[in-house]
Amino acid sequence: MSDQIISFRFLSFQGFANQRFAFAEMGRSFVQKWESNGLSFAKHLGVGAGNGFSIWPDFSSYAFLGVFDNQAASDHFFKTNTRWLTLSSHSSETKGWDAVAIKGHGTWNGSNPFSIVEDPGNGPLLVMTRASIVWYKSPIFWFYVSHASKYLENRAGLLFAKGVGEFPLIEQATLSLWDSSESLDSFAYKSKEHAPMIKKTRKIGWYSEEMFTRFRVVKVLD
Repeated sequence: MSDQIISFRFLSFQGFANQRFAFAEMGRSFVQKWESNGLSFAKHLGVGAGNGFSIWPDFSSYAFLGVFDNQAASDHFFKTNTRWLTLSSHSSETKGWDAVAIKGHGTWNGSNPFSIVEDPGNGPLLVMTRASIVWYKSPIFWFYVSHASKYLENRAGLLFAKGVGEFPLIEQATLSLWDSSESLDSFAYKSKEHAPMIKKTRKIGWYSEEMFTRFRVVKVLD
């Protein structure tokens, strides 16, 4: 059984100098990979403005995703990695979770970095949907996403939700935190707002690559 831990962190930045630094660090991540013992996959992601599901970026917020061999490797990274500590020192707030992948399919940049394990059965559920959007289908995609995402607000069982991405418009992901699988399934498959999006995705085919993964939270950042 894999001991893999997937760490999600959201950082907020106040003031022009700190926001400029965070933006530059995201650009740096395209040419210089994050490196640490036990770190196999990492992404420094932008966050959408407003409720997080927007074509416009929020320059005060960024996300980090790291896939680690185990919990010890994750803890060591966030306590000692110079690059991370420098980035977080410019942040006014950091929140996040460590989790294990319990269900999923698809690829990210041609491979799947997540090892699926047996659901430990406690803690909230994190859900990530990630996709590369066919560029000429992006206008209709964003039309439907902006319409459907507003219904996430005040959704029963939803604890957190943001849209994140590597490149504006065409490399996008959503991350949401739910109190239970029942709340998640009710929204994903039964709601009048979201269920039609699933059908449109299959019909229109606006993704050139996609991934869907559920995670069980095993640690909440203090």
